[in-house]
Amino acid sequence: MLAGKYLRGPVGSAVAGGAAAAGLSALGNVGSDKPGDRIAMEALGAAGLGALAGSQIPARQRMLSKKNVGDAVGPAMADVLNNQPMSNPERAAFVQAGNSLVQAAPYGAAAISAGTVAAAGALGGQIGGGTANLMGIDPENPGSSNTMGARYSMQGYV
Repeated sequence: MLAGKYLRGPVGSAVAGGAAAAGLSALGNVGSDKPGDRIAMEALGAAGLGALAGSQIPARQRMLSKKNVGDAVGPAMADVLNNQPMSNPERAAFVQAGNSLVQAAPYGAAAISAGTVAAAGALGGQIGGGTANLMGIDPENPGSSNTMGARYSMQGYV
């Protein structure tokens, strides 16, 4: 309940989106042999874009609120009901479908928000990994068979 109070604004939502994206990035690296510096850079990139996506959650919730969707769907439904010949069961089904759409709108906003934070985190993690490459943080562990020493010692086998 306390979290809901602080997540209503764009700043709180940005913090939550950044933390969620960074956590997903770190969770994706569990069990990998990447150096900690690289994992941190990927999580930092994910946090940046996740925060950007998270900051848009309150606006999306307002845009897809029941009231706004109802205000958009209501006149269109009235126009169809007034201008299209329908039987009573068809009219009832049409109205029920419109009501269901209005009731589902906030859930759609939540699903879109979760998807955008996750996608932004994935893209941010890739950007963070690319930044780690530019900084010279090798994605392989020093004991890997892909190091210069290992490649040099294997030249006789090629």
